[in-house]
Amino acid sequence: MHVKTIVTGPFQANTYLLWQDGGSRAVIIDPGDEADRLERDISTENLSLGVILITHAHLDHICAVEELRRWSNAVVCLPMAERPALGWLPESCRFFGLPEKSAPHIDYWLNPELRDLSEVLLPDQLGGLEIAVHSTPGHSPGSVCYQIGNHWFVGDTLFNNSVGRVDLPGGDWPTLQASLRTLISLPDDTLIYPGHGPITTIGQEKSTNPFLKNILQPDTANVGK
Repeated sequence: MHVKTIVTGPFQANTYLLWQDGGSRAVIIDPGDEADRLERDISTENLSLGVILITHAHLDHICAVEELRRWSNAVVCLPMAERPALGWLPESCRFFGLPEKSAPHIDYWLNPELRDLSEVLLPDQLGGLEIAVHSTPGHSPGSVCYQIGNHWFVGDTLFNNSVGRVDLPGGDWPTLQASLRTLISLPDDTLIYPGHGPITTIGQEKSTNPFLKNILQPDTANVGK
């Protein structure tokens, strides 16, 4: 599998473009901004886009969704519990002084019990990739991770040496702790693709991330991106 990381927008969020070796159909995760640039990257790789996956509905992860959807006719998936945050997009853009965006159209609202995207999407839409969904709330009420083998695309749940902030509407530190416990139970060689910053591994984070070392301490500071 190919994974191309594209950093976009004023929040420097990671967008991930995924496709199989020799494949022509791609999946994109969290297209946060700069839709024109993302379209060029997809075209440069001689790919078409089958599905747009969103880990959570904060503006730095969704501002390019609607333009990409219209350009590609790809289907869009978002966790069901992120519906309220999606509606805040125009207001969020105004708050940060960014051009106002309307909430994108969502084709599939993913419920927390869903474990396999093949239950709602066709193989061609998934580019032949086997993608599992894991509910990891805390940074936001409906945050999810998308798993392909030992590759985990975790949004803003976990970062290199940090974790997701919980001071935004819908954030909750005890809930995030529970999600982080799930992640640190994974094998040490599990690759973590965060919503911001460099790729890391579970083993590295267990060794160096102060929030994981102190995860059982209820008064751990709730900082992050």
